[in-house]
Amino acid sequence: MAVFEASVELACSPQVAYEFLAQPENIRLITPSSVMLVFDAAPLRLSLGARMEFRVQAYGVVRSAVHDVTVWDEPRKFVERQVEGPLGSWEHEHLFEPTSTGTRVTDRITFVPPSGILGLLINERKIREALDDGFGHRHHELQKWFGTPSGAA
Repeated sequence: MAVFEASVELACSPQVAYEFLAQPENIRLITPSSVMLVFDAAPLRLSLGARMEFRVQAYGVVRSAVHDVTVWDEPRKFVERQVEGPLGSWEHEHLFEPTSTGTRVTDRITFVPPSGILGLLINERKIREALDDGFGHRHHELQKWFGTPSGAA
């Protein structure tokens, strides 16, 4: 299993950041438009056991996936896990840590690339590159929404 992690500092409380990211529509707003994220079924606000069915474009192909929320510890953490989708496995931890000037939001993703012929094309390196780009964009958008604490990089 591979692990990808990226963090961003925001000038808001953990509760505010958590509430924003617990709403699938907000995730769509901060996702790069090139991903073409479409929720086919999702609640207005996530909670333990919530299911999200969605489509994304990756490597020129639209892929469907289903994720379930398996951990809900408001306002510290929630976890979504792929139950159907193109990867061998996918678990995304959303972590919210208070800092002296706001909140550190960390995205930690544990994944296994797809198997078979697809795995030859979509390997760990390519997935990491896509995650770097996607979360770079997402975190930049979050900083536009909530600001960057003074002194944060």
